[in-house]
Amino acid sequence: MKKSFTIALLISLSLILFTGISSAMDAKELIEKNIEATGGVDKIKSIQSSLSHGKALAQGMEFPFVMKQTRPNMMRLEVEIMGMKMIQAYDGEKGWTINPMAGITVAQEMGELETKSFKIQANMDGMLIGYEDKGYTVEYIGEADVEGTPVYQLRLDTHDDMVMDMFMDQEYFLVIKASTTINWEEKVIESDTYMSDFHEVDGIVMPFSMETRMGETTVNQIVIESVEYGIEFDKALFVMPEAAAEPEAAKTE
Repeated sequence: MKKSFTIALLISLSLILFTGISSAMDAKELIEKNIEATGGVDKIKSIQSSLSHGKALAQGMEFPFVMKQTRPNMMRLEVEIMGMKMIQAYDGEKGWTINPMAGITVAQEMGELETKSFKIQANMDGMLIGYEDKGYTVEYIGEADVEGTPVYQLRLDTHDDMVMDMFMDQEYFLVIKASTTINWEEKVIESDTYMSDFHEVDGIVMPFSMETRMGETTVNQIVIESVEYGIEFDKALFVMPEAAAEPEAAKTE
């Protein structure tokens, strides 16, 4: 495995998990092996913040991004698109966004589905550490194959409109594919994320490449370029800014 700086992104992102072993093992044992393979509970919990840089590839274009994360459960993603900056953030309780490309130039709250996604991604422990305390359940489905690689399949149910199948390679116990099913407003949204190019940075192992597909179509690819841990951020960065007050002259017109 290569060693280098790394990051976890939005969108995702953030969902780097598992490992597996023989079919005689149960889900809890598989979870423990994955957590150990990605750094171990103590090491993961010792990471208090991260600053990540990378790029998103979509529709033949590249979009640089910066992601900031800090405990407890705060995240801010900035993506540069055609000279404009899109911001998506979660302050530990609610999500908000600024998206000039969609005509949103003043911060506004995210929708419920987006907020749920950011709440999951903002948790720096990941989905598996303390999964029972989060209200999730996990079951071992069995052995499978991901593009020629033997894997073990686990199914995590958030009991909040989302189920994720995690496919862990049988050699390193790392998740190389995550299939997500979201039930939302009488619609079923399905996607597959393929993780590869794993690196170890300061004892934490994660993928440098994450490709999301819907059916046979690649929706986007996230490429990680660098990550730094232990950065102190002003918590105000994660809080939705208040709308600027109107000038007095404008009010009287």
